[in-house]
Amino acid sequence: MGGLFWGLYADRNGRRAALAWTAILMALGTGLIAVTPPYTAIGMAAPALILVARLLQGFAVSGEFASATAMLVEVAPPGRRALYASTQMATQVLTAGLAAGIVLALTLLLPQSAVENWGWRLVFALGTMIGPVGFWMRSRMAESPVYQALTAAHRTARAPLREIFGRFPSELLGMAGLIVISSAALYLILIFLPLYAVRELGIAPVDTQISTIVATSAEALVILGCGRLADRVGALPVLACGAAAYTLAIWPLFAALVAAPSFAALLAVQLAAAVLLGVISAPLPFAMSRLLPPEVRTTGIGLIYNTVGAVFGGLGPLIVTALVAATGDKAAPGWWAAATGATGAIAAFWLWRQHKEEAR
Repeated sequence: MGGLFWGLYADRNGRRAALAWTAILMALGTGLIAVTPPYTAIGMAAPALILVARLLQGFAVSGEFASATAMLVEVAPPGRRALYASTQMATQVLTAGLAAGIVLALTLLLPQSAVENWGWRLVFALGTMIGPVGFWMRSRMAESPVYQALTAAHRTARAPLREIFGRFPSELLGMAGLIVISSAALYLILIFLPLYAVRELGIAPVDTQISTIVATSAEALVILGCGRLADRVGALPVLACGAAAYTLAIWPLFAALVAAPSFAALLAVQLAAAVLLGVISAPLPFAMSRLLPPEVRTTGIGLIYNTVGAVFGGLGPLIVTALVAATGDKAAPGWWAAATGATGAIAAFWLWRQHKEEAR
């Protein structure tokens, strides 16, 4: 719902306005988590408030990817659009590493009881303080020149939904395939795998946090490098080759970790998988933006990115946990990863064939 709302909002009111409001809403949701009293103090009102806070966060974050993609692509100079667009993917993974670093610091500096009772609130309090800064920065930045030209020429779409489904059904289908691999891999490698390593493979939590920090740092560098590469050879070729490599490599990586679980094995597997994810992530925003015209760009990207991401990303840990329970195979997450990778690879090669002239 948020992806649709913010996509329509950004196509009708500008990318800058959408980005500014999502920063404030995210701060509100995060702040509510930081200050919600415990269950022992207010009973069922506590989980109800957390649910409201999470809904606010979800509604806010659903406007980020599409609006930021449109803004970055539309302000970038020719020949650097994939690089500019890839910076949001690099910062996504860097913040995942930063989060792991903060958790690691809390774990090392505070007793476990203090972390569980009040220490965890510090993370959300820090996130809340960033919100007003983000709103100030985004509300003062210049609007996308492409969007300004659209409004000056009175070319903004009156019915973006009808237009994207009527004119671009095949592009939307291809975009959905790309999001399958992107969202599933992101959640699996950076969020699910560290927890899985602790609960199922017996690796120490501190080791998983260190591994995540190293993997995300390497992935960010790969993303920026492959963003530059995509400007030279095309976004879809880089994306297609990265998706194919990920599909072939991801199950053997999981199997190797399960066969001999250790900190060194986790670091090697998470690092290799993160590098492959970086190759996929770098060209993704630019590749998707090229499939839709600017007047419906954020609506289409926002709707597809959040709808598919909710299923294959948000529900990914639930699905792989069910697979492990049903099969008894601790390497089952690798099969899920390979299946989603194959879906993305097929979509990427198909779009590359259909849009060779727009690959760059």
